[in-house]
Amino acid sequence: MFILKPTNIPLGLILVLCGISFLAGRYVQQAGELPEPTTAAGSRRKLALQINEETAKAPRIHPIVTASDAPAYKPTVIDPLDTARLEEFMIVKSGLLAARPPLPPAQSGDSFYHAIPFQILSWAPRIVVYPAFIDKARCDHIIALANKMLFPSGLAFAPGEKVDQEQQTRTSKGTFLSEQTDGDGVLAWVEERIAAVTLLPRENGEAFNVLKYENMQHYDSHMDSFDPKTFGPQPSQRIATVLVYLSDVAEGGETVFKKEGLDGGNRVITDWRNCDDGSYKYKPRLGDAVLFWGVYPDGEIDPRSLHGGCPVKNGTKWVMTKWLRSKGGRPAWAQ
Repeated sequence: MFILKPTNIPLGLILVLCGISFLAGRYVQQAGELPEPTTAAGSRRKLALQINEETAKAPRIHPIVTASDAPAYKPTVIDPLDTARLEEFMIVKSGLLAARPPLPPAQSGDSFYHAIPFQILSWAPRIVVYPAFIDKARCDHIIALANKMLFPSGLAFAPGEKVDQEQQTRTSKGTFLSEQTDGDGVLAWVEERIAAVTLLPRENGEAFNVLKYENMQHYDSHMDSFDPKTFGPQPSQRIATVLVYLSDVAEGGETVFKKEGLDGGNRVITDWRNCDDGSYKYKPRLGDAVLFWGVYPDGEIDPRSLHGGCPVKNGTKWVMTKWLRSKGGRPAWAQ
């Protein structure tokens, strides 16, 4: 027998021959497994069916989800008008609590953050809107309380001025509510929230005046502050007003500021009811609160704070007014 010694063949040639032998064997094996071709199209179709059948029998490492068996997508959405969840989103989910936890408060301070977004609508007069200041559930609760005891809204008359029972300056219906009339604590919660944004003690506020405006009811432009020249000396002046809107209004019902603007203080007003003269108007949105200041920081009355309630043209307007005074009853901590 003739034996070929390895030393007679170069090592490189051996490796090349082994590679060719391996590839030839793989080709023969795969060719035997393929279906017999009939036509080119038929061959491709049979091969596709075979691959699909084998794929279906094979165990799935990653399950294939189709549109028919996929669960419905339910995203986690934070209602931007939900007061409590809004605060959670702004403070907790923003990471603010972790990065800047609340500081130890002073004796009369709060141990938590307030998350009350605001937009400055005007500097002349100072008008600020707090979107989603109160949630719909609390709005509905306050409306239900007030709806039981509505009466025609009145006016504040100057000393010696004749009281006009048939006046058409203010045609809404309303009532006065305080936290003592609400056993559920909703109005107390609103009181605390107003105190937080104004930094005025709760004792400086008058009772809530809840008002209902229906078709074409309105409140002609007026001042909330009392001019001492007309009403006499004021031991406690109305310095600011907070309007909490308890409903949307389909059309009309805006709060108008007819003297708004840097040059508005001396603007001559001839029509106190007209809201279509280009004056600045706020359109009611359920849950919003609008704060405007009736006086300058030095206590002098700001004539630009003249405002009114435009006629409601479609729908019903519910709004809650909180008048804030320069002086109030002493808070408990001031005793």
